[in-house]
Amino acid sequence: MVAAGRRQRFFKTKEEAQSWLSQVRWQHPTEQFWQSLPVIEREKIMLSYKSNDNSTQMKPEMVSIAVRRYIELKSKLNLRPTTIRQIRWKLGMLDHYFGTYHCHQLTTEMLETWFADREWKRSTIEGVIAKIGPFFNWCKREMIIVNTPLKSIILPKDDEYAPCIFSSSDVSKLLTTARANDPGLVPYLALGVFAGIRPDEIMKLNWRDIGQTDIEIGATKAKTRKRRLVTLSPNLSDWLALGGALPPQNKRKRIEDVRKACGVTWGHDIMRHSFASYHLAFHCSPDKTSHELGHRDTSMLYRHYRELVSKSEAELFWQIKPDNTVLPRV
Repeated sequence: MVAAGRRQRFFKTKEEAQSWLSQVRWQHPTEQFWQSLPVIEREKIMLSYKSNDNSTQMKPEMVSIAVRRYIELKSKLNLRPTTIRQIRWKLGMLDHYFGTYHCHQLTTEMLETWFADREWKRSTIEGVIAKIGPFFNWCKREMIIVNTPLKSIILPKDDEYAPCIFSSSDVSKLLTTARANDPGLVPYLALGVFAGIRPDEIMKLNWRDIGQTDIEIGATKAKTRKRRLVTLSPNLSDWLALGGALPPQNKRKRIEDVRKACGVTWGHDIMRHSFASYHLAFHCSPDKTSHELGHRDTSMLYRHYRELVSKSEAELFWQIKPDNTVLPRV
């Protein structure tokens, strides 16, 4: 429709037609108005169109500025120092990579490319998302973005992950060596291996938290800040009955001394992984094992914690007691 009437035009080439169309559009008042706007104003209009809101409500903001504001907000809340450090670290990486962009310019593809460029594994990406996800939710609440770019993230598939766990003979050697060389360290090791309590949580426990049938992990001591009870197994009760310091002092050096003395290899989160693997094999209940670990569902158990253990090996594991040493397998 040109000049309030339909006119048919013919052009020798496609380039001539496109040139004419561009000239007509350029002359249109709406196009002239759009071209006269600063880029930031155009972005506000586009954002408001996508969200069906008035443009004056949108507040585009650079990533570096939004990150600084978000960290300042979190620093004023009652968060643990380790949590604040994690937030600063993960958002600092986001700022370093995308700091000059406006938050709403970040796309799912851009974040996936960022993860790929750093050659992160799936578990690492999940850890990063756990800290930057709340930041993008906050940006959405503050009308800095319309939608979070994390919503449609496609995570890479990792190779099959085999967590490091103790053998039954390793556990026996570790605890009997600790009992002989450093008995005060026995409660820490026993709670980690036979209750699967996180190391940081064990260091916040005292003997008042140990009951007849359960161990109470209070909300202020739990990683998730949610109170839970962990079942006290019969063999764990026997090891705790020996007494010892809770929490222990200078545990890192003392564990290394005991480990060297017994020749047992130590791996990442090995006590908790061992508990999860043997508990699942013995009870054959993913829900029960996940509940003991303090997980909301079984996905974490199968993704990061479980190593394949036979029923007979699990039975041997739960029979390890102070006066029932398990001999190494031949």
